[in-house]
Amino acid sequence: MGLRLLSRKQHTEATRPADMEAVNERYNTYFPRLFAYVRCCVGGEMPAQDIVIQAFSRAFSHPDSADEDCFRTVLFRTARRLCRPALEQPTMDRDDPLNRREREILSLVFDAGLTREQIARLFRIRESTVGTLLMTGLRKLKEQTSPAAAAAYLKLA
Repeated sequence: MGLRLLSRKQHTEATRPADMEAVNERYNTYFPRLFAYVRCCVGGEMPAQDIVIQAFSRAFSHPDSADEDCFRTVLFRTARRLCRPALEQPTMDRDDPLNRREREILSLVFDAGLTREQIARLFRIRESTVGTLLMTGLRKLKEQTSPAAAAAYLKLA
């Protein structure tokens, strides 16, 4: 047992980014996208900053953080888990055509800049399911902003 623990510790230290320049580069690369996604999920800048800091801390300490794709997946998956309480709260806006999952997929695509493949790994679902959710969400938004819907809204106001 002691040997397994020792070998895991060596593996962990060997796969972490060795210098602060690499850490800063990753932070500067992913911070704007991660922050935009988290702010969309929690609805405020202060809680979003706390979640982003925690997500980076956990992602940098992950054993596979040397691999860029794994780091990105761990970073966004951790942020998503930390946002879960805010995501599970019912929305008060009844005019919102999107469900929680569609809104999250759209945020990951447009705010975070992730690909369908990366989102599929993050959610642990098929890439085709991500595409379906994305297209359904976009269709709902298009219907909501159609000229007929805008005219009806203006008549009510």
